[in-house]
Amino acid sequence: MEKRGQQTMGMPFGLIFAIFLIVIFIVIAFIAVAGFLDIGDSSTVGMFYRDLQNEVNDAWNGQSSENDFDIDLPSGIKRVCFGNLSRPITNPGPEYEQIKNYEVYEANTFLVPPEYAEDMEWKLIDHLNISKMTATLNPYCVDAAGGLRIKKGFYDRSVTLQ
Repeated sequence: MEKRGQQTMGMPFGLIFAIFLIVIFIVIAFIAVAGFLDIGDSSTVGMFYRDLQNEVNDAWNGQSSENDFDIDLPSGIKRVCFGNLSRPITNPGPEYEQIKNYEVYEANTFLVPPEYAEDMEWKLIDHLNISKMTATLNPYCVDAAGGLRIKKGFYDRSVTLQ
């Protein structure tokens, strides 16, 4: 008789333990998937900077150029701003409020809002004519959902983005 009672008491404990393990495995799986999605966003931001620098380099190396560049960034990033934060600010809007703390870095390209940029909020893109790009609006910002036009005239030394 005692064995029969132990079996009925042992069965629910085994069942509860199995359910507990299944729940633990499901939680770990969700954490792993979220980690992989974060890696995907980081690589997207890094590839954006790399591709933009490559396109600017191609235009800069040519005699004259005019190309379109599609912006491909994570969905949380709304604007891409170009500016010289050590010069007078002529566009003190909400974008500037989010990037003004990056004045201490040698950078000319900023992603807004910075919290979605995966710790890559700013970057120095070489060969840009920032003073021409920010002549009327500093910082000069474009929608991340759109694209950029990369231009270099025959007599220009640097590239401009519009």
